[in-house]
Amino acid sequence: YGDQCEKCGSSLNATDLINPKSTITGSVPVLKETKHWFLPLNEYEDFLKEWILEGHKNDWKPNVYGQCKSWIDDGLKPRAVTRDLDWGIPVPVEGAEGKVLYVWFDAPIGYISSTKEWAERVGKDWEPYWKSQETKLVHFIGKDNIVFHCIIFPSMLKAEGSFILPENVPANEFLNLEGNKLSTSKNWAVWLHEYLEEFPEKQDVLRYALTANAPETKDNDFTWKDFQARNNNELVAILGNFINRVVVLTHKYYNG
Repeated sequence: YGDQCEKCGSSLNATDLINPKSTITGSVPVLKETKHWFLPLNEYEDFLKEWILEGHKNDWKPNVYGQCKSWIDDGLKPRAVTRDLDWGIPVPVEGAEGKVLYVWFDAPIGYISSTKEWAERVGKDWEPYWKSQETKLVHFIGKDNIVFHCIIFPSMLKAEGSFILPENVPANEFLNLEGNKLSTSKNWAVWLHEYLEEFPEKQDVLRYALTANAPETKDNDFTWKDFQARNNNELVAILGNFINRVVVLTHKYYNG
């Protein structure tokens, strides 16, 4: 992810990488001087301590609260919100020509702008969704996005001043696939259309297997062997047998 470890989510400096190489060409990157714009997270450390560590100590999931506490306890540092790329949203300030916004700076803003666009299209007011104290904002995410939705985005909202903050961020841990991290970009995933070609009309079986194996408190692994076992042992043998016995006994003792 450039400045973030894909496995643990730790923030990294490019100069701290050991023997860095391009995954595309294999070449060694060259250090160059550049200028960037930063979000001063350190200025919002006291706010985050009060809002998260005191305000959500008892109602946020332990894994979410713990990761936030670790970031805050280590001391927050200014976070670069611009990149030297040829794609992305241009930085709309003088002197930033050729630079674009860091995707995780503009992405959560997209939550708001997409709401505004939808509201304008259907003739509704968008502001109550993001500014009313009666609105409950909840982010359902994976653990690698906790820092963005609990630290960075709330700091942005606080800086603007008129938006509500997330009520809860019930992030799950990772659900891996056969021992490796799910990755659509690497084509390592269970694609629904392919699944339904192999198991027609069995979408509820997949829903059950994913729900039963949800990584709510720790990383879990989806395997086809486990999928088969849950289908045969839990759905067919236990649930199926239970339903069959209920139907048979109802018919026998209660006239059908």
